[in-house]
This record gives sequence, structure tokens and C-alpha cells, in this order.
Amino acid sequence: MDLLTIALIFAAAGLALVLLLRNKTSSNPSKIPPITITRKTEPKGWQQQDLGLDPGTRFVEMPKRQKYRLLNDSEQELYHRLREAMPNMTIFSQVGVAQLALLRGRKEAQRLAAMAGRGVDFVVCGADFSIIAAIEISWPTADDSGQLAEEEKHDALQSLGIPLIVFRPNNLPDADALSREIADAIIRRNRLEAERE
Repeated sequence: MDLLTIALIFAAAGLALVLLLRNKTSSNPSKIPPITITRKTEPKGWQQQDLGLDPGTRFVEMPKRQKYRLLNDSEQELYHRLREAMPNMTIFSQVGVAQLALLRGRKEAQRLAAMAGRGVDFVVCGADFSIIAAIEISWPTADDSGQLAEEEKHDALQSLGIPLIVFRPNNLPDADALSREIADAIIRRNRLEAERE
């Protein structure tokens, strides 16, 4: 027997002993000692001297934290519009580019290992879960580093055969425009897949 089994046997035996002793005392109520409960009164608020802080230290009231949400307001709005425009398609949110690369195999994942930690806001899939397009909500960037990162993401997705659609948060399309964009993405996806073969 291993140590875990032996320990469980001893624990069960100890529990049985405690229960037996408890039953003996409960059968003779005159031997049960009275239970006394003492409550320690605690101060209503924290006091600085109790914490050992400098008397000049003051506590700052922190604002209430907002609920943690997977999608911000713009992303939620776009998600609902995508669902309205494409009710028969599956939409995944916050998908990593590295995860998309893994779908193409280990070689692609190793090639795009530098993209770890980067993701897209949405991936639109068909009824058979084939990837149709990736969607990103992004503000235009003035600096070159932000633009370069977006171009790297676009190139990485294109090399995987996944078209990237970028929308601005202050100019989200309606359901009809989304339907047209996704139809164009399906055509681009088919062309990218043909180029890969």
C-alpha cells in the first residue's frame, strides 16, 4: 500500500474514534460540558495604529471596480451586429494569432511564434467551423510601431489564408454592410486558399 492509502485509513479510523466518543457523551447528557461562546468585539473601521502605519498615512477611497467584461462597448456592439448579419455562422472573440497558426500545423505555429500574445477581436467561422475571416476593431495609429504591428498581424493572417477586416470603433458598420464585408471575405479567403495550394 502506498502512503496515501495508509493516511486515508488512519484518517478514517480517527474520525470513527471521534464519532464513537461523541456518541458516548451524547447518550449521557449530564456529562456534556456546557458550551460557552465568547465573541471578540472588533473595531468598526481600521485604525492606523493597529496596522502599524505612519500616523500621516491616509487611506484613499478607491472607486468601485467595474465588472470584468471580455468585450468592451465597441466590441460588444460589433458582436451583436455580427450575430444579426450572420445568424448561421459562429463567432469567436479574443482569439490569439498563435492559436490560428496551430490550426495549420506545427510548422506554421513555429514560423509565427513571434505573434504569441497578439490576437484578433473576432474570428468568423462557417457552420462547419471553417474560418472565414478575422475581424479587428482598431484606431488608426500615428506612430510607426503601432502601424508596423498591425501590418505584421495582417501579413501573418494572410499567410495563414485568413483575411483580416479592420473596423474603426467610431464607425462600426450595420448588419447589411457586415454581410457584404463577410461575402467579400469569403471570396478573398477562397483566393488565398487557392494561392496556398
